[in-house]
Amino acid sequence: MTEKLTIRPARREDLDQIWALVRRAVVHMNQLGNPQWGEDYPTRDFYAGDIDRGELYAAIIDGQLAGVACINTSESPEYDPLPWTTSRPAVVIHRMAIDPIFQRHGVGSALFAFAEGEARRQGIAAMRIDTYSLNDRMQALIRKMGFTKVGETHLHGRPLTYPCFEKALAI
Repeated sequence: MTEKLTIRPARREDLDQIWALVRRAVVHMNQLGNPQWGEDYPTRDFYAGDIDRGELYAAIIDGQLAGVACINTSESPEYDPLPWTTSRPAVVIHRMAIDPIFQRHGVGSALFAFAEGEARRQGIAAMRIDTYSLNDRMQALIRKMGFTKVGETHLHGRPLTYPCFEKALAI
């Protein structure tokens, strides 16, 4: 049976399911040796705010929540000194979480493709993202989706670096 994946804006009534998904994803990341997320970040309030601003998108497979991502044009101030080759604004992907039972089902790729479509729809010719240096799976996905590493920064008080990536779009 073929899975049907759709992406839609997340809604306030999704928040409990989203938060449960994020907690499962955090446990899975930690088990893989990636301590990028923990009790301090991200919090439920981050996702609630993303929903309230209309910036959180839910990936749904056959009626089940499979993943989420915040998609907007907000960049961390730590991005400023990096040698970006594209100009602002850029569409930025934040707080992407895929339910462990749906990993390797194309959910992350679909969220990236959706974000790129949103950028093109808005006439924005650049995309940016960062991830933790120990998040090998996300770095592989980012590269697979056509992004190029531009440098590294420090975020959230973590000791290791966050590689930062960009993708120029022909619009």
